[in-house]
Amino acid sequence: MSDHDLQQPPPIPPDLRCEYEERPFQNCTRCGESLPDFPGGFQISKAYKRGECVMEYALCDHCRTQMMEEFSQESKNRLSQFQNEQVTLERGLDSCAVCDARRDAPGMDDFVITGVCEGLSLLHSVMICGKCGDTVQGFISAKTRDTWRRFVDDNFPGPPPMDSLPEPVESGRTPLPVIAKM
Repeated sequence: MSDHDLQQPPPIPPDLRCEYEERPFQNCTRCGESLPDFPGGFQISKAYKRGECVMEYALCDHCRTQMMEEFSQESKNRLSQFQNEQVTLERGLDSCAVCDARRDAPGMDDFVITGVCEGLSLLHSVMICGKCGDTVQGFISAKTRDTWRRFVDDNFPGPPPMDSLPEPVESGRTPLPVIAKM
């Protein structure tokens, strides 16, 4: 056995920590399973817009696999072909896995970083810049987009729809503000 075979994977880097909780991800976003102890590992993904993390999640391998099974065969085939032909997995979190644009380059404000982890270790990671991410979005079918929308709706509750808010009422002399529909 060589020294390379004995080398342990690196720890999960701070870039893949949960921004919202300011600590490592502890649970699967979809099912709540404890991640550090999950057999088969987990995936962490974080999306940045204008340099700010706007979405982050961690999926145990079971939930990641289940969600991928819901994707259309057309999307899976296109994404697989793109990955095989265009993606270089060895660039890690610092350069786009497609075009090699540096994450720290001026103007690099939109990108996604993803890490595949097991226990407390990072097995591999990728970064995709916004421009290349837009290309990938072109490969996604309507069925796959619906699967993704359901995942977001189920796991990232935002403000309630405007028409579900209670009607404002007057209280004493000061009326409550009226919320206009957008």
